Amino acid sequence: MSRTTRTATRAGIAVAGGIALLAGTLTAVSQASTAPTADTPPAAPGTFAADPFADAPIGYAAEAGGTTGGEGGDTVDTYLLSEYAEESGLSPSEALYQLLKAHQKSESEGLIVYVDLTLSQDGLSESKIDIKDVENVSILGVGDAGELDGVGFKVTRTQNLIIRNLTIHHVSEGEGDAIEVTDNSSHVWIDHNDLFSERDNEPDKDYYDGLVDIKRNSEYITVSWNTIHDHWKTSLVGHNDSADQAPDKITYHNNAFTSLNSRVPLIRHADVHMLNNVFTDINGSAINARMGARVLVEGNWFENVGSGEVDSHAGYIEGPVGWFYGSSETGYWNLVDNTFIDSPHEHLESTTDFTVPYSYQADTPAAAKEAVEQYAGTGVIDVTP
Repeated sequence: MSRTTRTATRAGIAVAGGIALLAGTLTAVSQASTAPTADTPPAAPGTFAADPFADAPIGYAAEAGGTTGGEGGDTVDTYLLSEYAEESGLSPSEALYQLLKAHQKSESEGLIVYVDLTLSQDGLSESKIDIKDVENVSILGVGDAGELDGVGFKVTRTQNLIIRNLTIHHVSEGEGDAIEVTDNSSHVWIDHNDLFSERDNEPDKDYYDGLVDIKRNSEYITVSWNTIHDHWKTSLVGHNDSADQAPDKITYHNNAFTSLNSRVPLIRHADVHMLNNVFTDINGSAINARMGARVLVEGNWFENVGSGEVDSHAGYIEGPVGWFYGSSETGYWNLVDNTFIDSPHEHLESTTDFTVPYSYQADTPAAAKEAVEQYAGTGVIDVTP
């Protein structure tokens, strides 16, 4: 069957989600240091602060009601995309697009789509796959079969969305984004995906846009356990300097950022938590905080990050954290227990005491590195239709 419908109660889902969140809720660890922690023994498997197999997010996506995706409906419709595409006579991309379009305004229903094949621009009536004006949706890759080749997602005015276990790469159509979250979308969890294109795309370095771009008043978003690599303009939080369109409340945790140029991420105005990520081989600059953005940079591993050159705009040394390039106002960063290897950092110091409003546990950078190397990316979590 391509479609399975089951009935659930919101109360039951809320209880289950609450238990999962409670199990992952711990006291924050704050150790103010920017020195390497090479002598710290790595955590044993299964003892990392964030559970890579959790079915609920931590961070901002867990706040204000949480993020449950397709499980958040009173009834839940599930589809195996290969079967639905065959039965409908549509290409896989168009089949997913039509399922999402049919779900618009279905406020009491949930939708789960299991992606078990490759989607491309072939047979798609639009330049990207719109996730627009919907609630309670999960799009889940099955094993290592869920792939978007050259086509991406645009998330618009959407609430309670989960995107997990998908490979999305070389997206040049539409706005050129692998995943764009925009226009008042909220409670979005982007987890265990593999996102990439090419880092040195000559001669047009703007041929691809962002891998994860968050814009226009979107909020309560967690980006976790993804491998994000081989790209020029990596991730954007806030598309311009205007405060009235600024996104907010975003957590990036346990992501592997590798072989990138810049915007890792670029942040305007928003409150952002960069927790236990691993940054490796960033040839320009990484966390770029502008326009009053407040960023808690905690427990991250930076290795070979930054050109070391002085940015001509603001005079900051291009490296792990700073205010780089064109905006007229700086952002602010609170540096807590990060490790820097072969990365310019001696000049760095906190410029704010900003902390996040939720409870969590932070790994040491060494433990975070081990966790990310083992558990980030696709094929880690068990997604079974």
